Amino acid sequence: MPLTTPTLTNISTKGQFFFAESPIHFNFQNELADVNIQKVTVEVYIWRGFQTADLPTTPALVFNNVNKVSPQDNYIALEFHNEIKSYITSSNLNKNNPQWAYNTTENSTTAGEGVYFHIVYQVDEESIKQLGTYFATIGYRYDFEQRGGLYTTYIDSPTFRKYANHIRYDNHTFNLTTIATTSHSGSGVNGMIIKTEVIPTVREPQTGVSCLVAYVNKLGLWDTFTPFGKFTESIDTKRDNFSNSYRNPLNVDAQIQHLKSQGLAKSIRKFSINTGLLSELNNYQVQEIIQSPKVYLVIFKDILYTAEDIGITVDSTDVTVDNTEITVDSTVITLSDIGYYSNFVQIPVINMNSSFIPKTKLNDKSSISYTLEFEQTNNFINDIL
Repeated sequence: MPLTTPTLTNISTKGQFFFAESPIHFNFQNELADVNIQKVTVEVYIWRGFQTADLPTTPALVFNNVNKVSPQDNYIALEFHNEIKSYITSSNLNKNNPQWAYNTTENSTTAGEGVYFHIVYQVDEESIKQLGTYFATIGYRYDFEQRGGLYTTYIDSPTFRKYANHIRYDNHTFNLTTIATTSHSGSGVNGMIIKTEVIPTVREPQTGVSCLVAYVNKLGLWDTFTPFGKFTESIDTKRDNFSNSYRNPLNVDAQIQHLKSQGLAKSIRKFSINTGLLSELNNYQVQEIIQSPKVYLVIFKDILYTAEDIGITVDSTDVTVDNTEITVDSTVITLSDIGYYSNFVQIPVINMNSSFIPKTKLNDKSSISYTLEFEQTNNFINDIL
C-alpha cells in the first residue's frame, strides 16, 4: 500500500528538469540531518499524459527500507535514471518514443519526449514527506554540469543557425509556466514542451539534394540542422551464397541452370553529408548531432506548394515515417504553405561518426566543415515480417 497520495506541484524552475541519459541522484536525510538516520523507503511515481488526471494510483518504483552505507553518513543516496529512461524510450504498445515527424503544412509532429515523476519518502519512523514533481527527458549533462557532488540546473546553449529555402522550421523549449492541474507531458497548449514556428529572416539555397537532419539534442528535445555541403548516398548490399545440389548431376544442363543461388540481399542505405562552411558557433550543434541517441534524415523532393494547391488535400506515398501512429496525410493547403516543399521522405538513421574534433579559425582558417555519416536503421529491401 502506498505511503500516501502524492501532492503534485507546479514545475516552474530549471531545477525540476532531469535528463535520464545521465545519472539521476537524490540524497535523503532525516529531520535533523545527522548520522542517526538508519533507513529510508522511497516511492517514485512515473507517468506521461496529463500531470494530474493521469497520475498513477500506485508508484512505478519502490525502494523499501534502504539502509545507509556507512555509520558516519548523514544521508542515504539513491539513483534511478534507468528506471525513468525506460518509461521514455519503451517500445510497449508499438511505440517508438520519442517520436518526430516532419509536416509540410504546419510544425513538426512530436510525441513521447518526456515523463513526469514524483517522489514520496519516509525516513525511519518520521513523518512521510514528498520531494515534489519533476519532468525528465532523455537529455544528458556534460561533465562541467556537476560540481562538488551537486548538480546544477540545465544550461541553455544558444546555437548559431543557418536556414535553407522552402523548408519549414520550428523550435522546442521547456515550459516554465505550467500548472499541475492542467499541464501535460507533450507539446501544445499547457504542454511541458513549447513548440514555436521559426520564420528565418535570412535563408540560403541548398545545392544538390535538399535535406534536413532532425535529432534529439542535449536537453532531450527535438532539434534540426540544415547541411549545405556535398550529399552522397550509397547502398551496401550483402548476400548469402550457397551451392545447389541435384539428385542426378548428369541431367544438369550447366548452360541454363544455376549451380549457385543467392539468398535475399540485405541492403543498408548509407549517407555521407557535408555540413558546408560553418562558423565556430556551429560546433556545439554538430557535436550534439554526433552524440544524439535518435536521428532522422528528411530528404525533400523539388516540388513546392503553389497557389493552385490551396484547398486540396495531400496524401502522398512519398511521405513516410517509422511509426504509423504519426501521419501527415489529408492536410489542407493554405496560403501560408505556398513556397514550402510538398513532398519528402523521412528516414530513421543512426550516427556512424565515432569522434568529434572541434574546428576553429585559428587551426583551420575558414575551412570549418564536418562530414556527417548516417546509416538507415532498417533494411533497404523491405523484409519486415
